[in-house]
Amino acid sequence: MKILLSLFLVVLSLFGRADLDEYAHKMGFERNYYTALSKAKEEHQPLMLIVTKPECPWCDRLEDKTLTNSKVHKRLLKEAITVLVYKDFDEDDYPAQIFQTPFSPRTFFIDPQTQKTLLIINGYVNVNKFLQKLNTLKTLWNK
Repeated sequence: MKILLSLFLVVLSLFGRADLDEYAHKMGFERNYYTALSKAKEEHQPLMLIVTKPECPWCDRLEDKTLTNSKVHKRLLKEAITVLVYKDFDEDDYPAQIFQTPFSPRTFFIDPQTQKTLLIINGYVNVNKFLQKLNTLKTLWNK
């Protein structure tokens, strides 16, 4: 029974990864932290790392309500390089020890040259709050 449950959870997680891959592709976001980091360095833009989890209602809400909002999406494509990772499945694909996530979602705005965090958003935030955070990031980045 334990083996079947474990197998079911593995299969479920693979579908979750495929969903995030598809979502990232549709939105023009990256799924590989190191590719996004290189791109951010090259384009002299901050890196936005969103650490999410499958089956997380607040993560889904951030993706479905906030990030897909036309104002937010347009600004993200213009002002940052965005990468999406799954906390429990992509930990070998990004420096999880640096960007610790005790809960999900958690959004880090990072200076790609130093990989130092400029700003953190904890949990889900609505469109207006996210736009305010982007304004703060713009101020921090232009210093």
